[in-house]
Amino acid sequence: MSRVDDLLAELTTERDVFLDALEDVDAELVTVPGVVGDWSVRDLIAHVAFWAEHATEALRLATDGRGDAFAYDISQTDAMNARLLEESRQMRPDVAIEREDHAFAALSAALAALDPALLDLRLGNGDTVADVIRYDGAEHYREHAAHVRAWFDEPDRGED
Repeated sequence: MSRVDDLLAELTTERDVFLDALEDVDAELVTVPGVVGDWSVRDLIAHVAFWAEHATEALRLATDGRGDAFAYDISQTDAMNARLLEESRQMRPDVAIEREDHAFAALSAALAALDPALLDLRLGNGDTVADVIRYDGAEHYREHAAHVRAWFDEPDRGED
């Protein structure tokens, strides 16, 4: 397997784990805050979609020879996530799910088509393309699947 195939397999596996975690959530609890701070399951779905879109943008820029334009700075993360939280609270859960599905499909397609030589390309933010794929993709899905499972597994969840 190539490195691209490995990254794609990891992304797909972690997304599947995330989707499995979502299956355990009662529909009535999807918009209840508290999964991670004030974030609900719906908010986390929109969140992973946003970051998959972010990674797709990095791949597009790298492929177009404009990787230096991916100049996102880690100090902007909190502000980006705050804007996303406000946006996600206006979404119906089915819209968040649809956005995540499209974001995952776009990232998967962009990754599958990626020239493997670009994986080690340094982007404008200092990270490699492979780094961005991992932290915006598979690692995000893994992290938030764990959050959903931990929240849903709390003994008194839904008994209020």
